Amino acid sequence: MVNKRVKKKGLGLKGLKPYYIISAFIIILLVLLIFLMNRQAQIKNPENSPSVVESGNNRVPENVPEKTIAETPVMPEHPEYPEKKDMGDLVFVIDDVGNSTELLKAFLDIPYPVTFAIMPDRQYTEECAAMITAAGKEYILHQPMEAIGDSDPGASAIYTGMSRTEIREILAHNFSQLPDAKGMNNHMGSKATSDPEVMSIVMEYLSENGLFFLDSYTIAESNSAEKAAEKSVSYLKRNTMFLDNEKDQDSIIEAINEGKKAAGKKGHAVMIGHVVSDELAKAMLELYPTFIEDGFTLKEISEIFLEMNQPE
Repeated sequence: MVNKRVKKKGLGLKGLKPYYIISAFIIILLVLLIFLMNRQAQIKNPENSPSVVESGNNRVPENVPEKTIAETPVMPEHPEYPEKKDMGDLVFVIDDVGNSTELLKAFLDIPYPVTFAIMPDRQYTEECAAMITAAGKEYILHQPMEAIGDSDPGASAIYTGMSRTEIREILAHNFSQLPDAKGMNNHMGSKATSDPEVMSIVMEYLSENGLFFLDSYTIAESNSAEKAAEKSVSYLKRNTMFLDNEKDQDSIIEAINEGKKAAGKKGHAVMIGHVVSDELAKAMLELYPTFIEDGFTLKEISEIFLEMNQPE
């Protein structure tokens, strides 16, 4: 007798009847179709989506527990920074430039704006002007003018009793040596600046050429301000003591501190020193960090004149 082996039916798909397989496949398709239709409806109608509430700048679902919402960090819209102090402007003008290039170098190393007043017809007038320009700083004409007494103001000076033509020719000659000068201040000049006729002629020339006048204010009787106003010339005067009346470091620092007080009260301090003072250059360099920390702004004299002439 031959034994016939009975083949067991497997449990895989081959053992299922075809209509079961087809039914399961149709059900899966229907579930997927319903899901996709609901998803599309939510996109088109966001009002049907889970609602949200505002928490600061962040949007969080409404059904999130209150503790979670409270712990959400809120960033300020405008971060607060400490207010910057504005104690005024400090302007340093260094006179008597043109007699030495070596004395000038120490002042050119100062890392903030400094204005240099260059004397005409000196041995190094034009060379000093070139050095200052190369260092990115500015210069003005330091015009010699007659003083009371026997003091000699030097070459190319303006004296009382000169004619209008003589004064204008001297100014034209001196400015020709300093083509980048935007104005001038007086070297000595206690007698000339107190003479109305002389200053009227000087201001007439400056007005015609768009130049400003910084009064070194070597005498209280100076007529410079009055005549500048008559001729529409931009005018400022030194409003602190000369920085190096005394040459020692302590006295110079004290004078600079007085200038800082003046800037705090008046908005600016125009401080004048001299290139011959090595101690002045050291003090200006050492005090630089304190100027910034105390809230002062360092400017060239031309910046102050420019701001004065801006329309309100």
